[in-house]
Amino acid sequence: MTGEPVNIYKQIILHILHRASCALTQGTVLDVITALNYTDYIHAQSALGDLIESGLVTEKNTYRHSYVTLTETGEQTRLAFEDDLSQDIRREVDEYLKKNHVETLDETSLVSDYKMTKDGMYTATCSLRDGAHILYEINLEVASEEDAIRICNSWESKSEELYSHALKSLLV
Repeated sequence: MTGEPVNIYKQIILHILHRASCALTQGTVLDVITALNYTDYIHAQSALGDLIESGLVTEKNTYRHSYVTLTETGEQTRLAFEDDLSQDIRREVDEYLKKNHVETLDETSLVSDYKMTKDGMYTATCSLRDGAHILYEINLEVASEEDAIRICNSWESKSEELYSHALKSLLV
C-alpha cells in the first residue's frame, strides 16, 4: 500500500476531529471513516495511531473509552493540507456528522472514570458535558475499586435523574 491512501485517511480523521464539537471516542472516529467506506477498520486504526504518535491528535483514556481530540499542531497541519482533501469527501463527512450528531453527542456527553488516590481510596468522577463544556460533575470517594466501577457504570442510566434532582434542590 502506498503512502497516499494513508495520508488521505489521516486527513479525513483530522477533518472529523476538527468538525466535532467535543472529544470523540476512538470508536466513533473509526466508525465514521469506515461507515463512509473510505477504508477498513485496521487501516483507519493505524492512521489514527500514527496521528496520536506524531502529536497531531491527543488521546485521553478512561477505564472504558479512549477519547481523541485535535491538538493545535494537528489543526495547523489540517489547515496546511486542507486543499488536498477533496470537497466531496469533506462534504460527505460533514453530512455524516450532521446526520449522526445525536449519536455522537450521546457517546461523548456522559463521561466517567475513576482513579486510585494516594491513600488507597478510589475517586469516581462522573460528568455531563455539552461539547467541551462541563454542565455537571460529581466526584465521589469510595473504599473499593469495585464501588468506583459500579458508580461509573451507573452514571449513564442515572445522570439525568441526578442532574435534575441537583438543579431542583439547589434552585429552591
